[in-house]
Amino acid sequence: MTTAYLLHGTDPRRTLGLDLLPGLDRHRTLMVTPATGAPFRDAAHALLTRDGTGVTVVSDSVGFVVQRTLAAIVNLACDIAQQGIASVEDIDDAVRLGLGYPRGPLAWGDALGPERLHTILTRLLATTGDPRYRPSPWLRRRAQLGLSLRDPGTSPV
Repeated sequence: MTTAYLLHGTDPRRTLGLDLLPGLDRHRTLMVTPATGAPFRDAAHALLTRDGTGVTVVSDSVGFVVQRTLAAIVNLACDIAQQGIASVEDIDDAVRLGLGYPRGPLAWGDALGPERLHTILTRLLATTGDPRYRPSPWLRRRAQLGLSLRDPGTSPV
């Protein structure tokens, strides 16, 4: 949020962010800056919970919690596919059945969009310098080509 404040020149006492990645119908995450005033935070929280949807307030950080976590999980699954450790179907089934996720990471990545996830990871890497956010070549190529993450691609002849 501090970056957004600097980029857009907003009043830091009134600057808040809302995570749009997972959708706004099940749960909402609100991010505040260190300077965000309590009255603005509380007013935003009250507005966002009016329809009964839960709201979590998080501190200023590089990316939202769901964005960082989900992008990292999908990226790891893409790396496993890239290395040929398991098929895309087996990766999704293993995570779905083994961890109880509602869908596999590659299917989730397709639902969110490979391009969108690539952008999130690229920005996280640029901001933090942390190599765990380096996009997998599998993800990067599919994002650039507009392909599904569940598409295994063709093998060389």
